[in-house]
Amino acid sequence: MANSRMLLSAVSLSITMLLWPPTSPAAPKSCAENMNEIYKRVSLYFIMGEGKAQEVINDSLPAFKAACPTEATSIKDLENGSYLKKLAAAREKQKKALRHVKASGGFTGTAGQDEDLEDLEVQR
Repeated sequence: MANSRMLLSAVSLSITMLLWPPTSPAAPKSCAENMNEIYKRVSLYFIMGEGKAQEVINDSLPAFKAACPTEATSIKDLENGSYLKKLAAAREKQKKALRHVKASGGFTGTAGQDEDLEDLEVQR
C-alpha cells in the first residue's frame, strides 16, 4: 500500500516536472537532450502500460526525426521496439527480485509493517 502510494506520487511529480513550462527562455535543446527527454517520457509512460509508451513514441518521434535525422541509432531503437523490450526486461528483473525477497521472508507485505517503515529515517 505504501509502496504504491510512493510510486504514484513519484509518477505524478515526474509528469508535472515534464509538463511544467520553463521559467526562462532557454537556448534550444540539442538533439541529444531532446532524445533523452523522449526516453524519459517513454520510461514514465511504460509504467502505465506498453500501449501508453508506444503512443508517446508515435507522437514525438516524427517531429524528432525531422529535427534530428543524425540520431539514427536512437530513432531505430524506438522504432523497432528494442527500447521497450529493454524496459520490459528491467521490469521483469525487478519483479523477479521482489518475488525472491518475498519468498525468503525478507518482505511480508503487511500494511501495518509498511506504515511503520514510512516513519523510519536514514541515519547519515
